[in-house]
Amino acid sequence: MAEDAAAKDDKTPRTARGERTRQALLAAAAQEFGEKGFHDGSVSGITRRAGCALGSFYTYFDSKDDIFRALVADMSGQVRDYVSPRIAQ
Repeated sequence: MAEDAAAKDDKTPRTARGERTRQALLAAAAQEFGEKGFHDGSVSGITRRAGCALGSFYTYFDSKDDIFRALVADMSGQVRDYVSPRIAQ
């Protein structure tokens, strides 16, 4: 039972196309939140910028909070990847 619930909640893209869509949504969220802030940014604004349907958003994210958390994690990873080799020098 618990495995079924975990599988249902797993929103990880299973295809390269799905990963491209998810990345497009994250990039669009960065633009939306960057221009409007979190409070005034919207899911519909994110999907409009990404050029995808509202349903596609909910395939990969549960809410505006969820995509914001994913965006912060993604950007943190990018910063870590950039800084780590420079610190090691």
